[in-house]
Amino acid sequence: MRIPKTGTILQLLGVILIVFLALFPLYWMFNVSLLPEAEVIKTHPHYYPLSSIITFKAYKDLIIGSSIFKFVLNSIIIVFLASLITLFLSFPIAYSIAKYNFKLKKYLQYGIIWLLALPWVVYVLPIFTIVSKLNLLDTHILMIMLYGFSGIPLFSWFILPFMYTFPSELIDAGRLDGCSEWSIVVRIVIPALKNAFIAVFILRFVWAYNDLLYSLSFTFNKAKMIMPAILEIPGYYEVPFAKMSAGGILAVLPILLIVIIFQKYVVSGLTGRTLK
Repeated sequence: MRIPKTGTILQLLGVILIVFLALFPLYWMFNVSLLPEAEVIKTHPHYYPLSSIITFKAYKDLIIGSSIFKFVLNSIIIVFLASLITLFLSFPIAYSIAKYNFKLKKYLQYGIIWLLALPWVVYVLPIFTIVSKLNLLDTHILMIMLYGFSGIPLFSWFILPFMYTFPSELIDAGRLDGCSEWSIVVRIVIPALKNAFIAVFILRFVWAYNDLLYSLSFTFNKAKMIMPAILEIPGYYEVPFAKMSAGGILAVLPILLIVIIFQKYVVSGLTGRTLK
């Protein structure tokens, strides 16, 4: 019988610890969502929901008494379209920097870094002033534009390594065959980097879906997203922990489904390895 090496054991323990730290908050939120409110605030917490006290009242109250599915749908539609905008506008920037030489190339890279250094909160007040005068507050088109354009600097920088490592010989071969630059991108570059693009798209989707700053600052009702909607669950005189936990579970379900379904693309796109 072979004894595992110390390094292998430490790696295994590290993976177990990371998985536990990642999943325990989700488990605890699910646990609390199944408890009556009176049981949540007890001195001795329930580490798992007992069959005698399990209730779906928090989910029932949310589904019947609120518009939570509307807010989840708002989030999915806004973030999906915004992620497409981010991806399709970030790719040409990264491709141009990596595969072309032009005078302002260095300054364009510096500009991207400068934009990355500025926190998002800096933009909130000037954007709010502008969009309020344009009557765009609490509209889907505003949120799509905000999330779509705000991610361009970061995800241009993310795509750059893929562009630098992409063989220029393939691009030159396409030119020798008479392909236009657009045809090279569509027929050669995009199919070869499909997994990387899917991974970047999913990352952008998850980050924008979980954002609170823009959704809390620019939406009130019509285009409200799920994160600020959950913050409105507590009242003036009560904090319904079970109901908030149920809202958190319903909010995180789309993200979990997307990551589970497309996890092989994320892993292969970011690491170059394919899940079996």
